[in-house]
Amino acid sequence: MASEEVLRADAVVIGSGAGGAPVAARLAEAGLDVVVLEAGERFSSADFTGRAGNLLPRLMRASVAADSGMEVYAGRGLGGSTLVNDALCWRPPPDVLAGWREEHGLGGLTEAAFAPFVDAVWRDVHAAPTGPENLNRNARQLALGAARLGWAGEAMPRNVRGCANLGLCNLGCPTNAKQSMLLTYLPRAKNAGARIRTGVRAERVETAAGAVRSVRARGPAGRLRVEAPLVCLAAGVLETPALLLRSGLETGVGRDLQLHSSLHVTARFPEPVHGYYGPTMAYAVSEFSDVNGRSGPGFMIENVSTAPVTTAGALPGFGPEHARMMGLLPHLARSLVVLRDRTRGRVDLDGDGEARIHYEPVAEDLARLRLGLAAIARAYFAAGASEVWLPVNGMAPLTGEADLATVDDVPLDPRAFSLLYAVHLFGGASMSGRGDGFCDEAGRARGVQGLHVVDASSLPGNTGVNPQVTIMANALRIADAVLAARGATA
Repeated sequence: MASEEVLRADAVVIGSGAGGAPVAARLAEAGLDVVVLEAGERFSSADFTGRAGNLLPRLMRASVAADSGMEVYAGRGLGGSTLVNDALCWRPPPDVLAGWREEHGLGGLTEAAFAPFVDAVWRDVHAAPTGPENLNRNARQLALGAARLGWAGEAMPRNVRGCANLGLCNLGCPTNAKQSMLLTYLPRAKNAGARIRTGVRAERVETAAGAVRSVRARGPAGRLRVEAPLVCLAAGVLETPALLLRSGLETGVGRDLQLHSSLHVTARFPEPVHGYYGPTMAYAVSEFSDVNGRSGPGFMIENVSTAPVTTAGALPGFGPEHARMMGLLPHLARSLVVLRDRTRGRVDLDGDGEARIHYEPVAEDLARLRLGLAAIARAYFAAGASEVWLPVNGMAPLTGEADLATVDDVPLDPRAFSLLYAVHLFGGASMSGRGDGFCDEAGRARGVQGLHVVDASSLPGNTGVNPQVTIMANALRIADAVLAARGATA
């Protein structure tokens, strides 16, 4: 039988993204001996060559909901999804926190209680307003259309320093401008003594007498067991529930998966746009949002890069017509609907013990996605677009405002779309103050001492805005609760 390496520590953090990295830094800086286990690779800026075919399979993992065909993406690698996200920073909407207090009994999640942690994240990741030098023509076309229609919109803050406008945010940042976990919280954790292992996948958490005892994992060198009285789960909304289920911890696990469903709309303009340069996202139309005091149908519109690979994958059609559209790439602009879903799905295990998602968008969500498609098309025509392509297989391009009525004919069928997907994932091991969630308000697993959920799995619902700041702030809040319970301070 192959030998097993054994480590001993005060705490194990499983995952190194927006949930795990802040916790690892906070615990290590408080003097705890911390081991971080990351299933993905360790990257540096030199690895971020911009070659999508090589990098996308290494930096991201894709899953498909068998009941709808919806695609779900998550980052992988040291730094998690912060390596490949669009660097957008939104504070937790006060009305979302209010909903969590009212619907889930999380009375301590007030705006005032969250504020110190949000402020710390804002400072730590160098979030700052996006200036005109980082608003490319792709973003400006959306902004122009929104302004002509009188819609609310804004340039979004981003966690970048010295952005070079290369348009490579989703492939890792080759200039280290994006302040991902790889450049912020993880170096702090390491400098405070944390031991970081990459390529190591946690397989199960071992418990005894109602408390955690160790984590069993497997890495390049074989099997690994880390013995520790504190385990913080931050493996992501797919892998954290799967790990709990493999560990025999099933109560409240896997349910209430919620997403931000997204669809792309592509427009052709008479003049070049060159939407593959500049930040991949930088401008949002908030007119239709139902958070931050707005009462719209519940979606954001955000510009998105026209990078060749992702544009080709989202455009409808095949063959010569698809090739014609791609031949117009310099003239294309793109935006996407970011829907605050009302659908609830779940995560369970397949026959091999791997995460399997079940997510079938309800009719109401599909109808609101259709509203979003129409809104983007209208904005693009207001900005002067010559053609607009909706992400609907077999649908002819729209050539003017008179064609907008045809959007009502878009079928409410997830499989009708060329790409229906989500990258913002929530729930699966959520907090509740009423005893019906996997963990309590401090992220503590019910019935298992020393086990905490610190990533977006613990959030009881979606946020309606890009969630990385909310995830980081909640992770810091839980870390401080852990330290307080131990009588330690950060």
